[in-house]
Amino acid sequence: MARQTRVGGLPGFVVSAENLQVVLKELKTLEPDLRKNLVADMKRDVKPIGTDLLSKIPGPAPLSGFSPSKGDSPYIWRKPRMTVKTPFAKRAKQPGTYPVVSIQFNDRRPNAGLSILELAGTRNIGKAKGGLTPQGAGMIQALDRRFPVKKGLGRFVIPEFKEKQAQATRIAVGILERYAAKVNRRLK
Repeated sequence: MARQTRVGGLPGFVVSAENLQVVLKELKTLEPDLRKNLVADMKRDVKPIGTDLLSKIPGPAPLSGFSPSKGDSPYIWRKPRMTVKTPFAKRAKQPGTYPVVSIQFNDRRPNAGLSILELAGTRNIGKAKGGLTPQGAGMIQALDRRFPVKKGLGRFVIPEFKEKQAQATRIAVGILERYAAKVNRRLK
């Protein structure tokens, strides 16, 4: 997320790979607990957005075939756990940038219902792109009646996140700028 921000008319902190690494290194040099505090602040301040997104996911299975009593792995629905992660050490897909914060929902097997139903019928037209099976087409029709795809993005979390993405970015940039100011004072 390389982004130029302005604070009081002055150029702000650019969140690029080089700048993020300098800030993280200087925070560790300045005071070892500052990086931990940065991570804690990021998680604490972004968590309400994740909690709100989690509230948009239905508790009971959206389709009866995904209920824990009827579904087979991976077609089991359980409300996932939400976590906020700060993957500073991982490279992003865009070269030269690092991810700063992410909200993740853990619904791995055997409870992959959210991963399956969030995007069911939005992209792939079926196995080996030869078309949907009758069961798959019926599942998507039933799902579309109860939980239609919103804005072509998904059913539960993705469209809601798109509306909150700017807010999450503002929070992350604000926290990074606050910690960058500490580093700038040290470097002067």
